[in-house]
Amino acid sequence: MDIRNALAGNVALGIALAVFLLLIARANRSFLRDVARDPERGWRLIARLAVFLTGAFIAWTTLRDNWRQLVALPYHLSHRFPSQRIVLEPPSNAVRIVTVALLILSLVCVACLVARHVGGYVIQLTLFIGALVLWAPLFALRHRLDTELALSFGGQMDSLTDILTFTAYLLITWLANAAMIGLMYIILLVPVALPVTLLLGLIGRREPRTTHEADAFFTAVGRRAAASPKR
Repeated sequence: MDIRNALAGNVALGIALAVFLLLIARANRSFLRDVARDPERGWRLIARLAVFLTGAFIAWTTLRDNWRQLVALPYHLSHRFPSQRIVLEPPSNAVRIVTVALLILSLVCVACLVARHVGGYVIQLTLFIGALVLWAPLFALRHRLDTELALSFGGQMDSLTDILTFTAYLLITWLANAAMIGLMYIILLVPVALPVTLLLGLIGRREPRTTHEADAFFTAVGRRAAASPKR
């Protein structure tokens, strides 16, 4: 297979998505550490399940399904005539069933963590509305980038300038697709997280987000107070 086609393919996109998510997780490792160290064992188990199921969903879609077809599914279903909903080389029904099942399980587990650790109704609705507003322009941008990428690389492989240009364009395309996948996930996640948030609030099992950003400051203040001469 041509290296350029491979880089523009579904597997490369899935790997890029995984790398972007790992970078985001690394930037928020303090918060994720607090989630993983929840004082209740059941919630620690849910956090592990969320990571496992989301990872399984990403791996399965990367290897067996198609990311671009998946995020474009609402657009295709919105067409009036069946002829406009035709998708070239779609995955089998069995593959798509597994994809949807893994997605639902991932959404349920992540929704529980969002309801417990992230925020209430205002934050969730803000994320939902923001994702909806950004969906259409990002979908158009992603589609244009993918179309141009599908036309293949027109430069010379022995030209450093052409290679750097293609690499930059490929990274932008991966980023746009990853952002599109993230928006779709948020749009599906919030309707699941809202009733979970209500349920946890009614039974008193929600807790505010725990952070340790000010620990160093308060530790220093405490040491200074302890070292001060008592009157």
